[in-house]
Amino acid sequence: MQTWLSVTAGAGALAATIHAGCSAGHRASDDGGAATSGSTASGMTTTSGMGGQSATGGPTGTGGAGTTVSSGSGFAECAAFTKEAAQSPAAMLVVLDASASMLTASKWTTAQLAIVSAIDKDVFDSMSLALLRFPTGTVTGPACVFNFQVTCGYTALPQVPLALAGPNKSNAGMGVRSQIYNALQNGPVSSQDDGSPVYDSLAGGYLGLKAFGGVDKRILVLITDGGFSCTSLSGRPGYLDLNGCSDWEIPDSVNALIKQNASDPNTPVSTFIVGVPGTNTNGGKTGPFDNPPYPMLLALSTYAVSGAPEHVPADCAKGAVYAQNGNLAGKPCHFDMSSGQFDVNALADAIAKIRGSALGCVYPLPDPPPGETIEPNLVNVEVTLDGAVSTVPRRAIPSDKCELDGCWDFNASNEVEILGKSCVDLGKAAKAKVDVVVGCETVVK
Repeated sequence: MQTWLSVTAGAGALAATIHAGCSAGHRASDDGGAATSGSTASGMTTTSGMGGQSATGGPTGTGGAGTTVSSGSGFAECAAFTKEAAQSPAAMLVVLDASASMLTASKWTTAQLAIVSAIDKDVFDSMSLALLRFPTGTVTGPACVFNFQVTCGYTALPQVPLALAGPNKSNAGMGVRSQIYNALQNGPVSSQDDGSPVYDSLAGGYLGLKAFGGVDKRILVLITDGGFSCTSLSGRPGYLDLNGCSDWEIPDSVNALIKQNASDPNTPVSTFIVGVPGTNTNGGKTGPFDNPPYPMLLALSTYAVSGAPEHVPADCAKGAVYAQNGNLAGKPCHFDMSSGQFDVNALADAIAKIRGSALGCVYPLPDPPPGETIEPNLVNVEVTLDGAVSTVPRRAIPSDKCELDGCWDFNASNEVEILGKSCVDLGKAAKAKVDVVVGCETVVK
């Protein structure tokens, strides 16, 4: 929001230990020496470790339907060798709105805590991270406001440059997480002037991500409460504000910028949008601050589709087109927190989901021992989330997205891809590990 009245992500991602073996061992021997599995009436398969008895009465831990839960590896006798696997190296840049309106409704403090909470998860250890906040300070405004100082300053590159996170968390006193934590200690540069140079800040963020080498995926996460102003200083066309300045960004310009970077053939950047309270406006004022003269939810939703069309919800309004007098008919395609739950956990979960969605949960199969082959029907997947071990079943139907219960399947490159809820849970866990076990009959959902 804005008013001129006073103003104007060693390179391996989530480590996966891979056990491979040559003999199927998911059925127990008569003496109980092998791992066991059994099916319950609900369709849940439970697994015990070596020496255990067949567990058909229920899981030993917690998990959703279709998830196998165990107290330890249920496939230990199948293991002939282990190998560490890794996801593609990736970089994530958080572009954070630090305009004056973010000081209202605890939005700034929530964003501070949520960003740190999210990036301190172990799954971010193998990512390169950075932070860019806007505005950075005041500049001389246009003649339509008598050249007063306005908060439209921005930086061409992130204030916290991209760097591999590694094991150091935000309280370590060193590393990129600690730098981001320190950069978030200071609030917006003004409590009155609500300038929001979002377009130019996005452009600077893209430059920083594209210049950063050694990664396969680049992700930009914009967290904003709306606005998109300071256009009159840029030379781009804009909508008039209440002072007669062409200061409101035209969403078509923003969509063009986002699409250009998403479709770059050499260094594409996936852009994700998080709209916090204040983004469900359509002109008028919110408190002392003016709102853009168009439906902000519609604009943000189209930005999400432009930035990462393959990652927006299947049931969102993907076909919506921006129009000043338009309306978002359907579910937003961005992370919409303008109403309902907005707190540290909700925002941190959104950031974790973005990481999981952008990177996926893909792990290569291990190279088999000399003279051996890996049979596709003798592959299983175990995950350990915050100490709880579970076996993820392979999906039986290729169209099953496993959004409620989780599953895995082979992708087009013959890699193991964990899907749906299981992938989301990996991103949200403070500590997570994946074991791909080869040699035991596949547990199927």
